[in-house]
Amino acid sequence: MLFQNSKPGTSYDKPINETGDIEKFTYSYNEQSDLNQTNTISELTTEHLEFLLNRHGSVQLDPTPSNNPLDPLNWSLFKKNYEIFLISFHSFMVTFMAAGIAPAYEAMSEEYGKTMTEISFLTSVQILVVGIFPLVFVPLMNIYGRRPFLALSTLVCCALNIGGGFCKTYSLQMATRVLVAVMISTGAATGSSIVADVSFSHERGKKNGWWSVGYVLGTPGGPFFMGFVQKHASTKWIYFTFAIVNFLQFICYLFSNETVFDRENLSTDPKSSKSIKWLGFIKATSKEFELCLFWRPLKQALDYRITLVTIAATVTFSYANIVLIVETPQIFGSLFFLDAQQLSLQYIALIVGSIFGELLSGPLSDYWMRFCVRKRGGQRVIVDRLWISYYGYMCIIVGLIVWGVNLFNAEQGHWIISPLIGAAIAAAGMNIVTTILIVYAIDTNPLKAADTGLYLNLVRMSFGFIGPFYFSEMFTKLNLAGASGLMAGLVLVLGGFVTVIVHVIGLKSLNKDQNL
Repeated sequence: MLFQNSKPGTSYDKPINETGDIEKFTYSYNEQSDLNQTNTISELTTEHLEFLLNRHGSVQLDPTPSNNPLDPLNWSLFKKNYEIFLISFHSFMVTFMAAGIAPAYEAMSEEYGKTMTEISFLTSVQILVVGIFPLVFVPLMNIYGRRPFLALSTLVCCALNIGGGFCKTYSLQMATRVLVAVMISTGAATGSSIVADVSFSHERGKKNGWWSVGYVLGTPGGPFFMGFVQKHASTKWIYFTFAIVNFLQFICYLFSNETVFDRENLSTDPKSSKSIKWLGFIKATSKEFELCLFWRPLKQALDYRITLVTIAATVTFSYANIVLIVETPQIFGSLFFLDAQQLSLQYIALIVGSIFGELLSGPLSDYWMRFCVRKRGGQRVIVDRLWISYYGYMCIIVGLIVWGVNLFNAEQGHWIISPLIGAAIAAAGMNIVTTILIVYAIDTNPLKAADTGLYLNLVRMSFGFIGPFYFSEMFTKLNLAGASGLMAGLVLVLGGFVTVIVHVIGLKSLNKDQNL
């Protein structure tokens, strides 16, 4: 394949797939593909083509970068990965701080004179807030830039967590937890946007997996690490540890760069770039602020593909992550008589499972997509990625049953490892499903990556907030074996079957287009 606007004999008159990346080669567009570039190859200038060849080794890129060195798509690999790492760690801290106070439930119950259920609301309310407030922050971040919001939110969280360490009443602690959740939520649904800012379509599976696994690892990581703090220090040092990490995040953001880039109003003035970097709230795009931006993400519900995969991702997150995090202290503590530090060790299974799931999901899905593109003669069909999710659903179903049945049959006071093996398998499957579904949802319209991330986060976290209110009663009435069977069935129906529906409709639409 040759450049369509090149002249014979020029340096462009050669095959373009020298990188060996199948997703940079011979794209053909159909409605199932995410290829929706502003500029086609034939519309690019000679200078633009030369720039892309020198920078990327190809011009068949999705999306097509500008010829501006300040364009995030043209940044160095280190610079791109630094931004993705920061937002991934920010996503980790969102759930890490919410779940990290779990080892201190008993101590705070005695200190504040509240029941364990009331103390658990300090975590569940953060889940709800983190689901709602990105609807406020993300539209503003898309216009004024992400970096100032992310940096200042970590600094404010640092101050609030210091205050949390000195709270003497339940109401004051609840206030600090709500405010911390409000501020840290700036990074809860921003990962997909930043990945879309700095990554090409063939990189999204792996790069979205970074912040996705961070988000997932935070829930078991919080109780795991803070259990040691609670055991060997005190409750206030849990909050002080949060504050220290928040301050380190703030320092790292000072060395970050703004990923919002307005290709309709290009500027290569380095002075302007520096002022945007250091002064913060300077308008980063030519877009005008409108109130409708706050509810525009809800319009994603009109796309059946996004809504259905959101339902699937929400159910798997609740029953293969939230329930295992929230119920572990109550079930393992009362069944095996474990203290705070011993309880924290139970979360190793979820951490290992999540990491293993990520090692399989992102790179495997990208490899699978390259294989499918090659098999289809260069055509990229986004529903092909969903094949990988079915392995995740199988792991979740098997893992939940192993977890619940073995706990049901366990002898009181006699610790066994088999439930944790089931939890690890379920966690691996959950991470596979989450990464695949998030990437698919974004691929349906990469230009709406921010709105898609917001909508998915709102539904997932709102449903996760409800869970702790009925989990205990469900286990009491159905017993652990029955409840795990019910959750596995819900994952199969509302997760696996729903994904199959999206997959089948997508393939039928593709075949219909090809027959026209």
